[in-house]
Amino acid sequence: MHEVHGLACRHSAVPVMARAHRHDDVEVALAVGGAVEQEHGGRRVRVPAGSAVVFWAALPHRVAWADPGATVRWLTVPLADALAWDVEGRHTARLLGGALSVHPDRDADAGVMRRWDDDLASGSAPRRRAAELEVRAHLDRLGLAPAADPGPPADPDPHPRRVAAMAAFVAARFREPVSVADIAAHVHLHPATASALFRAATGVPPGAFLLQCRLAEAQRLLLLTDAGMDEVAARAGFGSTSGFYARFTRDQGCPPAAYRRRLRAAAAR
Repeated sequence: MHEVHGLACRHSAVPVMARAHRHDDVEVALAVGGAVEQEHGGRRVRVPAGSAVVFWAALPHRVAWADPGATVRWLTVPLADALAWDVEGRHTARLLGGALSVHPDRDADAGVMRRWDDDLASGSAPRRRAAELEVRAHLDRLGLAPAADPGPPADPDPHPRRVAAMAAFVAARFREPVSVADIAAHVHLHPATASALFRAATGVPPGAFLLQCRLAEAQRLLLLTDAGMDEVAARAGFGSTSGFYARFTRDQGCPPAAYRRRLRAAAAR
């Protein structure tokens, strides 16, 4: 099951993550004291120090590399809240489509995000409301700001091109009946070797990454289209509607139709 973070602001002193993860939030990651490289849905982007990357965290993601001494400030906003705040739906629709944007972040430096962290964890309703208003305004400004050029990606891993090629292949082809053997063949490796290499770099085997991409696409279709469950299952790459129901319910804790109703009700608030 994917993780649940809620509205929170956290700090990571060791940002490099051995394992990709996913959670149903909009996420802002601010690089502090050095650049980091964010991997998201099969793509990598360099985030310079003092910049923030904004993305929908339902797609599998991780910090894949960081300058020595770099840290990350994380802001997570539940998708239900982000949908309710984005009255015109301009920003969240782009994020749900897999957009990954990097912005110079002068409004929310590490000190401001530390205050949000303190206010959200304080137990004080007035302080929490103040933090929520500031976070909401900050997300809106980030959505309106022009994205910065992320620059060339770093190349820190011993086999980055093959792992990146496998992740990109899955991200582009997950809607099709792709197998681990197909993923391995794309980089001219034996399936066992490809799986071991992918797991060592991302923390999950390629088959699990494939499933995560399909689940994220199902969430997107449930929110942005009126497609029936059979169509959602087929368009997201699931072999059967029953298999889709079982996987989705296990991951989200509720059936797909209930997920659609809950998030659309939040967007209509």
